[in-house]
Amino acid sequence: MIKAGKTLNVFFPNMIHISCLAHMIHASSKKVREMYPNVNTLVSNLKKVFLKAPQRVDVYKEIMPSVPLPPEPVLTRWGTWIKAANFCADHFDNLK
Repeated sequence: MIKAGKTLNVFFPNMIHISCLAHMIHASSKKVREMYPNVNTLVSNLKKVFLKAPQRVDVYKEIMPSVPLPPEPVLTRWGTWIKAANFCADHFDNLK
């Protein structure tokens, strides 16, 4: 995007580039995933445990009825990984 902005700046010298807040948050969450691979692995494994496993979901609900199911992180849906990581942080003692 920056390269395109520089190219357009030749034709429109008064143009300024403003980054989208959503893009910035998504980029920062990507950086966090890179900096903390253990957290990324935890979130990924938690997703795998419940994916297409209704029996595991039932056991989870029996053991921890007051704790909701973890949100499913989808990397192409912005913010879902952050929500899943926050869920893991909030309920870490219950998930052990």
